[in-house]
Amino acid sequence: MNINRAKIVFLSALLTVTLLAAGCGTKSTPETKTTAVPQVGILNVDKAVQAHPKYVDYQRLQKEYNTLAAQAAVEKQTAQGQAQDNAMPDGALQGLNEALGQEFNSKVAAKQNEISVRLNQKVDQLRRDLAGQFDAYNKEMDETYQNQIFSLQLKLKTVQLSKEEMEALQKQLEQLQGERSAKLAAKEKELSGQLEAVMAPEKAAAEKELSAYANEVNTALQQQAAVKSAEIAARMQTAPLQSQAGQGRTETEQKAALKSQEITVLQDSIIKDIQDKTAKIAAERSLEAVLGVYKVNVSAVDITDAVIAEIKK
Repeated sequence: MNINRAKIVFLSALLTVTLLAAGCGTKSTPETKTTAVPQVGILNVDKAVQAHPKYVDYQRLQKEYNTLAAQAAVEKQTAQGQAQDNAMPDGALQGLNEALGQEFNSKVAAKQNEISVRLNQKVDQLRRDLAGQFDAYNKEMDETYQNQIFSLQLKLKTVQLSKEEMEALQKQLEQLQGERSAKLAAKEKELSGQLEAVMAPEKAAAEKELSAYANEVNTALQQQAAVKSAEIAARMQTAPLQSQAGQGRTETEQKAALKSQEITVLQDSIIKDIQDKTAKIAAERSLEAVLGVYKVNVSAVDITDAVIAEIKK
């Protein structure tokens, strides 16, 4: 926490409004008709505050306050944890949650296994049916291509052919074999697509079924948990919980509050001293006003170092 910004703003306003130089009432003569340029000073308030001899004390107090505040927060959190532990028998709520969680996982896993078995049986049946279709198509391809391929192979081995004739027959043989392989691959892809198309809605329905079952089991177990938690709480009514946090501030919190008040007093002291020294410098230099900001459209003199020197005397 830095020096209170509201106090710094107040200091800037105070210096701007109240610091009038002793000779500010002098008027120019009618003959010259010149306008007096106001003498304005600028003070870097943050720099002056940090240069103040008591700023070291402020930093020390601030560190002490931060330590107390952190300690108070830890103590409060610890007290709340102990209060929660006392509200239920040791491990009762944790054991209840673990048991219900295990029951949920067990039931959902069993349902998932049941659905998987059903889907696998459906897939196996479809694959057998599609395998029969592929075997029939393979037999058809054999009837279409086997005689032609065998005839060409036999001719290549038994007939005297020229090089050109042999190359032509070999090319024809490879073409027939390629056509047969391509048709078999296309048929296999077609049947695989049929399998996916049939099983896609089956899988979607299975996922929906499993999700609905999980929600149903979860709702039922939550109801059981609420009933059992109420039973445990009822058994503990003979020793009602009184939170230490509700009985007022702890000792550490009280120390932190006192330290905060000490910081506020020191802040006020630093600000007041800077105000007094700024007013003195302004009077000595016949300044009509002192601004606590830098970005202003005026011709001004920086008196920050002079004020710092004054407060260090």
